[in-house]
Amino acid sequence: MPRFFPTFTARARRRALRAVAACAALGGVGCMSLDVTNADTPNVEDVFANGVNLENTVGLSFRTLYGVTMGSRTNSSWPVVPIGALAELITTDLAIAWELIQEPRVPFNNVDPGQWTNRKPWYDLYEVIATATDALRALDRGVRVGVVNAASPSGADTPRARVWSRFMLGASQVYLGIYFDKAFATDETSDLSFLQGEIQPGQFPLEFTPYRAMAAFGVRQLEQAVAEARRAPTNFTLPLEWVNQQTINRDELVRILNGYIVRGLVYWARTPQERAQVDWNKVLELTAPGNVITRDFSVLADVTKSGTVSTWLQYTQLQTDARADNMLIGPSDTSGTYQRWLQTPFEQRTEIQVRTPDRRIHGAGGPNTNGKYFGQPTDARGTYVQTMRTGRGTTIFSRYRGIRYGTQHFQIGQIPVMSPVEMDLLRAEAFLRLGRPADAVPLINRTRVANGELPPVTVNGTGSLPACVPRKDDGSCGDLMDAMLYEKRIELQSVEPILHWADWRAFGKLQRGSMMQFPIHGRELQVLGLPIYTFGGSNPGSAP
Repeated sequence: MPRFFPTFTARARRRALRAVAACAALGGVGCMSLDVTNADTPNVEDVFANGVNLENTVGLSFRTLYGVTMGSRTNSSWPVVPIGALAELITTDLAIAWELIQEPRVPFNNVDPGQWTNRKPWYDLYEVIATATDALRALDRGVRVGVVNAASPSGADTPRARVWSRFMLGASQVYLGIYFDKAFATDETSDLSFLQGEIQPGQFPLEFTPYRAMAAFGVRQLEQAVAEARRAPTNFTLPLEWVNQQTINRDELVRILNGYIVRGLVYWARTPQERAQVDWNKVLELTAPGNVITRDFSVLADVTKSGTVSTWLQYTQLQTDARADNMLIGPSDTSGTYQRWLQTPFEQRTEIQVRTPDRRIHGAGGPNTNGKYFGQPTDARGTYVQTMRTGRGTTIFSRYRGIRYGTQHFQIGQIPVMSPVEMDLLRAEAFLRLGRPADAVPLINRTRVANGELPPVTVNGTGSLPACVPRKDDGSCGDLMDAMLYEKRIELQSVEPILHWADWRAFGKLQRGSMMQFPIHGRELQVLGLPIYTFGGSNPGSAP
C-alpha cells in the first residue's frame, strides 16, 4: 500500500513508543496505560489522546529536527557533512561528500538505495510534521494538557503544547523549502484520509508546493505560533528535556520563533536575483532589539541522550577526515597565496598557509601559531603534520582545523543552533540591501573587531591594500557585503551548515554544476509513481 510517506507506519510506531518511554522516564506520573504486547502496532491515536503522552512526544520531536540540521541520531553524517563540504566550510575525502564536491561536478545519484543526503531530511522532517499534526488535531479534539481546574479548564499546559507543536510544524516546512525543490505543504487541517486506502501509482492526490511557497507556508505556521504564544494566559516555561537542559520561557520562545521566521524569509533563495527579492524590511522588523534572541539558542550535548550531540560540530573540529576549507580561510589572506591557489588547476592544488591580521585564523606570533578559532595540527615535537588521506589526491588538503570548541565539545558542551551573531549579520545584510550602509557597519564590526582584532570597517569598505580583510577572489579589497558574509562564515562555521549552503548559492558562490537544492528522494518518487529526476552536473537547476 503506497503511502504519503513510505515509512509512515514505522515512524508513527516510533513516535508512540517514544511517548511510552518518556512517560516511564518520568516515573509514569499521569501516563496512560498502553498495552504494548504487540509493540509493532501500537495505537498512535491512543498516544495522542492523553495529554502527558502528547506533550512528551511533540516536545521531544525537536531532537529529530536538530538531527537534520546539526547531525545526530541515525545516519548522523547526512546531510550535514555533504552540504557543509558543498558550502566549502570543510574539505574532506569522505565518500558521503565526494559525490557532491568532486570536480567537475557530476549529477547526484538519486536512483540507488541509500543516498541519505536527501533521504534523511525528507523522512525526518516529515516525521516531525506528522508528530506535530497529530498533536494539533488531538488538541483540537479537546485533549487537555496539564492541570485542569476552574482557572485552567482547557488544561494549564495546553497553550504551551499548541505553540510548540506549531513551531515544529512550521520550522520543518521552512527547512523543506530550503532543502528541496518542492515538497508537500500540510497541516492539521489537511485531508489525508486517502492514506487509509490503496493509492495507484501516478494517482497521488496531493500537489507539490514549490520551494519558495513551501518556505512561505512554514513562515505562516511560525507566525501563527507567535500569535498563539502571545495569547497564552501565562508566561510558561518549556520542560528541560525539550531543548536539552535549556530553560526557555514564553517570551524567549517568541524571540526564537522570530529567528526561524527570518530564516524562512531569507534562506529559500537559490540565486542572487532571488536573494534580492527577500522582504528585507520584514527582516529588519524581526531582527530589531526586543524581537530577536539575546543569547545562543543551544542544546546541551549528552551522549546518553539520542538527538543531542552534533556530528557537524565534530567535523568542523577534526584534523583527519575533515579540515577547514581553503575557501573558508582564504579570503583572510593578505599575502596573495590564496589568489595563486585559486588560479592553480584543480588537480594540482594542495594545502596553503595564509598570512592574515585576523587573529581567529592565526596568532600574533605569525602564520605557524594558532588563532582563536583555527589551528594547524602538529606532532609531539610541535612540527606541522598533514594527516589527511591522499586517496583522492592533494586537491582537498588544508592545513587548518577548528579549535574553537575542542575535540569533545560535540558530545559534552553547549551546541549553538541559532546565535545572536546570525541575527546581527542578517540585519546588517538587510541594511545593505536597503541602502543604509552606515547602519550595517556597527553590526559587522561587533565580531570583526572584538574577535578578529581587525580594523573596523567603514561605509567605504574594509580598508586598502595590502592589509584589508577579507579580499575578493581577484585580490582586491572586499566591500561591506563581503565583510558581512566573511564574518558569518568564520563566526558561524559550526552552526547549521544548511544556512551556509543557502548563503553560498544565493551569493552565486557555488562551484559550477553544484547542487543548489535537493531532489525528492528516488525511493519516494518510485512509491508515488513519479519519474526520478536529479540535480548537479549539467542538469537544469544546478549552479551556473
